[in-house]
Amino acid sequence: MHPIHHLQFRVVRTAILLMSLCAMMVTQEAFAAPAGVQKGEWNGYEQHNFNVGGRGALLVIPKKPAEGNPWIWRTEFFGVDPQADIALLEKGVYVGYIGVGGLFGAPVALDAMDLYYDFVCENYHLSAKTVPEGFSRGGLYALNWGIRHPDLVACMYLDAPVCDFKCWPGGGGRTRASGRDWRDCLNAYGMTEAEARAYKGNPIDNLKPMADAKIPIFVVCGDMQDWVVAIEGNALLLETRYKALGGDVTLVKKPGAGHRPHSLPDPTPIVNFVLKNTKPDKINPGKWKSITAQKTLAANKSLADIPVDTKPARSMVLQQFEAQKGVGNLYGGRVRGFVHAPKTADYDFAIAADATAELYLSPDENPKNKVLVAFTRQPTAAGNFTQFPSQRSKPISLVAGKKYYIEALHKQNSGNGHLSVGWAAAEVSNGKVIPGTQLSPFPNGAIGSINQEIWLDPSSWPEHPKP
Repeated sequence: MHPIHHLQFRVVRTAILLMSLCAMMVTQEAFAAPAGVQKGEWNGYEQHNFNVGGRGALLVIPKKPAEGNPWIWRTEFFGVDPQADIALLEKGVYVGYIGVGGLFGAPVALDAMDLYYDFVCENYHLSAKTVPEGFSRGGLYALNWGIRHPDLVACMYLDAPVCDFKCWPGGGGRTRASGRDWRDCLNAYGMTEAEARAYKGNPIDNLKPMADAKIPIFVVCGDMQDWVVAIEGNALLLETRYKALGGDVTLVKKPGAGHRPHSLPDPTPIVNFVLKNTKPDKINPGKWKSITAQKTLAANKSLADIPVDTKPARSMVLQQFEAQKGVGNLYGGRVRGFVHAPKTADYDFAIAADATAELYLSPDENPKNKVLVAFTRQPTAAGNFTQFPSQRSKPISLVAGKKYYIEALHKQNSGNGHLSVGWAAAEVSNGKVIPGTQLSPFPNGAIGSINQEIWLDPSSWPEHPKP
């Protein structure tokens, strides 16, 4: 596997990005560099270097930007086998990169990528749809970000990609484990090895959002000689599963080739693929709005519009804090009651859901005192409390013998919706759903259950986040 090809940067919290709209205008104009940007040079092109959220980042500027300001986004190993990037710069395509090495496409890396996307789109007026470019382990970043934001991807170029961290660095099939990288991967995802082996959130298992969005994928890889990232568990399996979902994927196998070198000696097929899928009529959605604004406005509106002051269409009794599945499409739900602490301690709470959900907790029995403690603005795997940092609360002190009002709001669009809430007195991990023995219904009732309510009127939600 490649060594780290970039500097490691200290992670710090970043200020909230500007939320103003950035018009997606067709332009040939070069934009002035934002404040704090350092200019350099890369292969004869101007390179802008800057910090986003405490991480080093860059953007290489074409001499004559193409119509619509398209851009390709190298997710890892910037500058390695760059012939396609250089050829695309010549055609007017910007080349981007942010240093998220050592994070293996984990949610913390995707959050940093969100900040980078907002920064370059807002400051350089780039196309609202980008082209993630995943070399080797960069495939985890490219695919996971595409699955998170399928509406923001024009197409995708992958090269000898890692599609499942259980294969590399975990050492599956012909691939040998990479001990240090595997430990770093577990740390990035906040998982034990057993949890990682059972994890269902790898890109290879979650391609449907991209297939549904009709995102074309171009994959280059060595044939069976690649002993670093075995293609049968990665590129070949990606091709099979993506096509089965109705996705458009082109796989180019280099006879007798191994993991390196990447790309093609003549990158013309890659360049043509990117140019074909980044024409203004294909990528221009009208107006660009920051990821933060899109997620917050859409999710908050849909949850706030659940008509909780009206009679629900259905009411159910749950034996644990896990909503009934298979209720239907386009519904809003609420699960509420009281949670009883078995011992005095600090508790971590977490929520998992499809498509969006919020978890509220009161410091006492009064619903009026509830505060938001955790949320997800996008779908998670069922029962997975560690997919996004926002799913988990800060430690909350509870006193044994007291009961606390707890409420979860949930919005489902289509498919097999789910909602679950977990807790622990230490680290929250998959599967620790709050049992009925620590719950009681609202407004009164014996310990042993909690209530779920469902509202089915789709007209209550004029804007639906994508499932």
